[in-house]
Amino acid sequence: MSCAVERIHRHIPATEVDALLRKRFQIINLWRPINVSAFDCPLALCEYTSVNPKEDLVPVTLVHPDWGEETYRLKYNPNYKWKYWKGMEPNEVLVFKVYASYLYFRMIKTAYPGNIN
Repeated sequence: MSCAVERIHRHIPATEVDALLRKRFQIINLWRPINVSAFDCPLALCEYTSVNPKEDLVPVTLVHPDWGEETYRLKYNPNYKWKYWKGMEPNEVLVFKVYASYLYFRMIKTAYPGNIN
């Protein structure tokens, strides 16, 4: 079972899961600073077209207190193209797709680190 499907099972009521998985779906992230402007730790996103999935992505297990999930980390590559939003305000929101179940959009993903300025 893919990590995205596992997330559906974890966060959607069990009575809705089967119907949802018969359709196309996406997982979207919403990011914003909670209390103060993001100057010290701005959000950074890596342009996916600058990532070579076969060479740059390393599968890792993200361990939660009661479960684990497969995700990926990026190897260093000087060719990555990065965007960052220094100084985002709590009233600003960035929306980006991290998964799409349908084949055409599986290529369009976003890599993002925990970033410290």
